Parts: sequence; structure tokens; C-alpha cells
Amino acid sequence: MQNGWPIWITTAEVAATLLLIVKLAASRLYAVYPCFFSFLVVDAASTSAGLIFRAHRRLYAEIYFASQGAKMLLAVLVVLEIYRIALAGQPALARYGRNAVGYILACAALIAAAGSWIDRDTHPGRPALVRHFISLERTMDAWMLVFLLMIGIFMSWFPVRLKRNAFWYIGGFTLYFLTRSTGLLLSNVVPGLVSRLDNMMIATQIFCLLLWFAVLRPAGEKGTTTVGHRWDAVAAGRLQSQLNAINAALLRFSRH
Repeated sequence: MQNGWPIWITTAEVAATLLLIVKLAASRLYAVYPCFFSFLVVDAASTSAGLIFRAHRRLYAEIYFASQGAKMLLAVLVVLEIYRIALAGQPALARYGRNAVGYILACAALIAAAGSWIDRDTHPGRPALVRHFISLERTMDAWMLVFLLMIGIFMSWFPVRLKRNAFWYIGGFTLYFLTRSTGLLLSNVVPGLVSRLDNMMIATQIFCLLLWFAVLRPAGEKGTTTVGHRWDAVAAGRLQSQLNAINAALLRFSRH
């Protein structure tokens, strides 16, 4: 929800989000990906509220902070949901990965919220609350992006079998979040590119929303696909054995 974006492109994003929400609800996929569905609902509601109250600066700011805080929390839950889905075949590894990600993100949030010293001497005319919030948001975005890229690399290397819906969900959200995080970071570093970066972010978001609308369907919960090492069956078998051994070791460790 950005006040500087043209109304028509923001309206297009809301429309694309609502189409996807309706499809996920009608196909009952919202129950399979509850965190993702909740993220979309909050995003559509906050952006719609921003459009309605964009002329009321104080109310708009309150809506922005409340909605971005909620979306930040839901984005963390989406990342944890992605780890659960990607590692569904290795439950011990999935539990270990989710716990590690959760603890690290919680520590990152506490550190960013407690300090915000990076922004202490920058933007002196900006209210302290805004500086602290932006610092927290940037820190959390950076960490979540790191974990999304890590799970993406993991799936590209190991022969992980995913449902087709899960493949498109994870790939689309990684692109969605990569574009957003990169755009926000560059907007702070190069203020002159803010307009172009805003357009890039919202265009990518609309693309991902329409892609999900086109490919996510009930049948996608039945078919599966292998991501990593599809080109080398021998290497894939060896890596699968290594993955099973890691999962077994973590399972034994958790029992002690």
C-alpha cells in the first residue's frame, strides 16, 4: 500500500488479489495454505482501506502501520509454512528448520525493535516511530528473504518432491518477496529510483497474483514434481539417501 502509486495500478493489484482469494476459497485450498491465504486477505483489506482513506493522512498512516505490522507477522508465518511444505517428506528436518527459522526471526525482531541505531542519525526530520518501524521492517524483510533463498537453493539441489501447487506457491512467493525486499532496500539507497522501483514491485506482485490464479487448483494437490537434480538420476538417488540420513539423525537426536 503506497500513497505514491497511481490509483488504477493499486486498484488492479486489489482486483488480482481478490480474484485469487475467491479462487482459493472456492477450491478449498485456503485450508491447505492457511498462512498464505491470511496474508492475501490482510493485503487486500489494507490496500483497499488505503485507497478509500488516502486523502486522510493521519488515518492513512495508522492503517499503514497496523496493516504492515500484521503483514510482517503473516509473512513470517508464510515462510514457516513454506519450510513445512518443502520438507514434508523429512518431518524431523522440517521441524528443525522451522524452529531454527522461528527463533532467528524472533531474535532479529527483538534486536531491530530494541535498537534502531542504524537510523538514529538519518532522516532527522522523520518521526522516531517511523524510523524505528522502517528499521524493523527492513531487518525482518532481509532475514525472511535469506531464508526463502536458502529453501530455494535447498530444493534446487536436493531431489525434493513437491505437489504442483506447492511448487508454484513457493516459487511465486520467493519472487514476490525478492522483488519487494530488493525494491524497498534500493528505495532507501537510491531515492531517485523510488518511482521506478515502486512500479517494478507492484507489476511483479500483480504478475505473481495472476500466475497463482492461473495455476493453483485442486488437481495440483495430487500431481507431484521433483525440483532438484531432475537431469541426473544417479546423483538424485545419492542426494536423496543423504537427505534421508540427515532426517534420521535429527529424529534420533530429538528422541534423546
